[in-house]
Amino acid sequence: MSLTIQNVVFACPGNTPESYDRGARPVANFYAELLAMEILRADWFVVGNESGVRLAFGDGPIDYQPPGWPDGAQQIHLDIAAPSPLGAQLLQDNGEWRVYADPIGHPFCLVPSDRAYVRRIVIDCPDPQALASFYSSLLDRPERSLDTASRVVLAGTPELAFQRSTSPAPRWPDPAYPQQVHLDLSTTDVPAARAHALTVGAEPLQTGPHHHVFADPAGHPFCI
Repeated sequence: MSLTIQNVVFACPGNTPESYDRGARPVANFYAELLAMEILRADWFVVGNESGVRLAFGDGPIDYQPPGWPDGAQQIHLDIAAPSPLGAQLLQDNGEWRVYADPIGHPFCLVPSDRAYVRRIVIDCPDPQALASFYSSLLDRPERSLDTASRVVLAGTPELAFQRSTSPAPRWPDPAYPQQVHLDLSTTDVPAARAHALTVGAEPLQTGPHHHVFADPAGHPFCI
């Protein structure tokens, strides 16, 4: 049994097929162009290519609130390498890398590069070393390329990074404390994967016919 990251899922406004299309299509098109990806599904927008993690764009809630970076709840964001930000809103210029917002407010970090790809998935949390240990066990990623009290990076493709934050944790499905971005994990053995997630410290939130929702120890929801 193994668990791998299948999708990074971005919350988008919408609660009907029509409102979902209006809310999700522009941001799906944005990331597809930014990362030189293709739209793989248009009923539930998913973009990707032959290698690397896929990006998906969730349906709802209709009262979606964009992230208020750098304020707001603990979040997940992407570190992206790409030739250009494609007109995304600049939030902060840190010299070698810059923080931008996508068309519906999700922040991402960009490093200029001739090749477009997702470098890492970054997760805010109060204790980076503890949360890194959880995901290391959950996803069988033992190697750390960086290990400090304020930031830990697990090796892999893409890398998984954990950075210290004192912001409130997500409280799925409470829209006042939204998750904004979550991970879909895939497996060939769902019962074993669910048992494994519980063993390493995940909290069960919802069981469904096609996916099961858990929270990591810092409150971030993820689906198996």
